[in-house]
Amino acid sequence: MNLYLIRHSISEKLTPPKKDFERELTSEGIELINKASEGWTKIIPTFDLILYSPYVRAEQTAKIIAQVLNITDKLIKENNLAAGCSTGNLIDVLSVYDEQNIAVVGHQPDLSHHISNLCCTNHLNIGFPPAAIAKISFNGMLKFGRGRLEFLIPAEAY
Repeated sequence: MNLYLIRHSISEKLTPPKKDFERELTSEGIELINKASEGWTKIIPTFDLILYSPYVRAEQTAKIIAQVLNITDKLIKENNLAAGCSTGNLIDVLSVYDEQNIAVVGHQPDLSHHISNLCCTNHLNIGFPPAAIAKISFNGMLKFGRGRLEFLIPAEAY
């Protein structure tokens, strides 16, 4: 299995009365994820599935990615991927899918924790900027410490 972790793109600052989960992508964030997604097509053929957090900014990010990759029918909102998602919850969510190439659009610091928990037995301190993508491959079952981090690419690389 190949797991692609993607951080939502640049979003609005939190300003009341808007709630955190209602924050939207900025115009800069929309442009950044469009550019990054187009760059990913050079190294990733496609995703079999895109799961995303129920937060507005994650949904907007996932929909832009799906549109660029022409896979809008492969989007699934997953409430268990909201900010604060543990790696155990992520594994539980992914265990119900048989697809080989799954993208997950989520939040920080969750994504850095997932990489650390899935790829090693010690804690890693990983920067994960907006609209970045990481690929973790698994030979067999998805388990703690069994993944191999193949890349982590910031959007600015494109």
